[in-house]
Amino acid sequence: MSSDFINPENDPANASSEESVENAPQMLHVRFLFAQPISLDQARITAELRNEFARVDEADNEGNALLYFFPDYSVQYQDARVPAQGAVLLAEEPQFDPESVAAALTQSWHWPEAADVVQQCRYEFLVTDMMSRGLEHQQRVGYFQKFVVALIKATRPQAVHFGASDKLVNPFAYVLAVTDEEPDVLNGLLNVRFFNIADGAEGQMLVDTLGLHALGLPDFQILFQEMDPNQVVGAVWSYANYIYENGVVIEPGNTIQGLTPADMWTCYYADAAVAPARIVIDVDTDPQ
Repeated sequence: MSSDFINPENDPANASSEESVENAPQMLHVRFLFAQPISLDQARITAELRNEFARVDEADNEGNALLYFFPDYSVQYQDARVPAQGAVLLAEEPQFDPESVAAALTQSWHWPEAADVVQQCRYEFLVTDMMSRGLEHQQRVGYFQKFVVALIKATRPQAVHFGASDKLVNPFAYVLAVTDEEPDVLNGLLNVRFFNIADGAEGQMLVDTLGLHALGLPDFQILFQEMDPNQVVGAVWSYANYIYENGVVIEPGNTIQGLTPADMWTCYYADAAVAPARIVIDVDTDPQ
């Protein structure tokens, strides 16, 4: 992305130097969805984890709760250095209700078959990270993605639902995306949503991101009219990846390039217009 993507000049009339990003990192959780009853093959899971990680340790795993430790991803606390961990949790009755992902299905433009696949699913288990919120966000994403990839290969779910982004993904398309030579690092962890604003001005639309907040970063939102929503979605993906790669370098009043090099859009920090509650970078497309 070009160095002139962001204009660091603040507009003192509109920006406050006291504004800041307040999103705190959250636990990452993913649901693995299945059409058939689940049987966790611990040996196979361990083998796939060892393919992804140079070092992985296991707890005394028994039954339907599995815990793994990743010594190469650790956080220094006051009294000790603690490795990041990953857990697999299978309930005694692991039934899956398709209605629980109804909202996610309304934003599944990236996977047209999602609704049909989800309707076939009847079982689920939960995957979470643990003791990793203190990691630098890129390192955290790297280890968690490898954990999810290993579990997909070992268990072969029909669908995967990322909780923080409320995003359903085709599990094998996800594996290909995040393990490509040029990986789509935010695949799964980030969703770009589109809304028509029923009670707004005629033709008013909103595009936002969901998921960056769980990494301690700001999400984005853009309220607009008379622009191609597909182009706006593409721009927001670029902004999200820029923040992921560079950190929170956009300050209140900075401008970023819009759909063309001539478009300079102004950024402010705000509460999200659409749930869940989080801090977003609100992008103002009005040149005035």
